[in-house]
Amino acid sequence: MNASAPVLAGEHEVQSKIRKISAFSRGARVACAALFGFGVVGSVFTLILSLLGRNVVGPSGAGLTPQFVTYGVWLLIVYQLYGLFGSLAAGAIYTSENVRRVRRVGFLWLLWAALGVLTPLVWNAFEPAGFQYAVSMADTLSAFVGAGLLLLVSWIMDVGRYEKDCSEALQRDADLVI
Repeated sequence: MNASAPVLAGEHEVQSKIRKISAFSRGARVACAALFGFGVVGSVFTLILSLLGRNVVGPSGAGLTPQFVTYGVWLLIVYQLYGLFGSLAAGAIYTSENVRRVRRVGFLWLLWAALGVLTPLVWNAFEPAGFQYAVSMADTLSAFVGAGLLLLVSWIMDVGRYEKDCSEALQRDADLVI
């Protein structure tokens, strides 16, 4: 912005909101790091106990039960959120990388929802007369709705980013004319 141009109305309010987003994102990033760390440690611990024959994750002691399979997708979601919050903490709001991260979280959430339906069905098909996993339709529907909302948010963010980029280009052109 050129020094003689007046400050746009509401510019201070926008900067205040960006500072609030950054402050929240710093805390959220720490929470994501902790969740990811605990998730990895818990997964490794559970896998080791399972391989040792302890019946900690499934009825037959196998390490790859429906819950354990979806754990990996959950860890990927937390990892993407960690990156997103890191970017937001740095003050980068409408960036193409943030749009990609939100979109990845949406697709991973969709995969998580699909696995929530498919893995128990596959498990039940191969598990002889033993324990059968049930599919919770309410949880499954909620997961699909959540994934759809995240994909919609990524689409809206992408349009907002495009509009912001166009607005900045027009402002630069106007500054050159003056």
